[in-house]
Amino acid sequence: MRRSLLRPWLRSLPRRAIRRVAPTLAVLAVALALAPPSLAQDNATQRLRGDITRVDGDILYIRASNGQPVTVLLAPEASVTSVTPAKLSDIKPGRFVGTAARPGPGGRWQTIEVHIFPAGARLGEGHRPWAPEPGATMTNADVTAAAVTARDGKMTLTTGGQSYDFDVPKGTPIVAMAPGTRALIKKGAHVVINQAQPGAVGSYQAKNITVTTARNWPPK
Repeated sequence: MRRSLLRPWLRSLPRRAIRRVAPTLAVLAVALALAPPSLAQDNATQRLRGDITRVDGDILYIRASNGQPVTVLLAPEASVTSVTPAKLSDIKPGRFVGTAARPGPGGRWQTIEVHIFPAGARLGEGHRPWAPEPGATMTNADVTAAAVTARDGKMTLTTGGQSYDFDVPKGTPIVAMAPGTRALIKKGAHVVINQAQPGAVGSYQAKNITVTTARNWPPK
């Protein structure tokens, strides 16, 4: 669901209902960022990641991953998502997860990353191409089988009546996503901002922000 489709729907909701769905929409914004560009963002927006060096109200001063300083004006109603490291053992049957993966031997997929959605969230379900890497896919689906070995993990995801087998190599970034609060937005926090709207040189506006303690995620 693109922002242009979300806005009329949100305007039709009473304010109390918007407060109830805001945490889910925050996680949805991150899920869309991992989708193909046609779903994830408008052409005019950019993805930013870096470390917060100062916070002044709604203005964030960030040292971007390329070393350049940028400023971001965060909308007062901006959604916040928390991403924290998870373990192979957290990938259990019955959970709904997403994974970017590339083709591997024997018809299996080799995961590039795995993100575990909050309980009850079923966002972006399906199996489709993943734009950052040619030939790779993004699969958001139910875990129907999972096993952890000394070397790596294996999991089977099922969606639309089709099952996909994945190997999870040691060192694969695995994270858990959850709704966050503004208390996470502080000096030193590592952030990812999807759909940042460029303004003057080195400045942006944003309506969503992800605070992650997993610095190796997202991988691309």
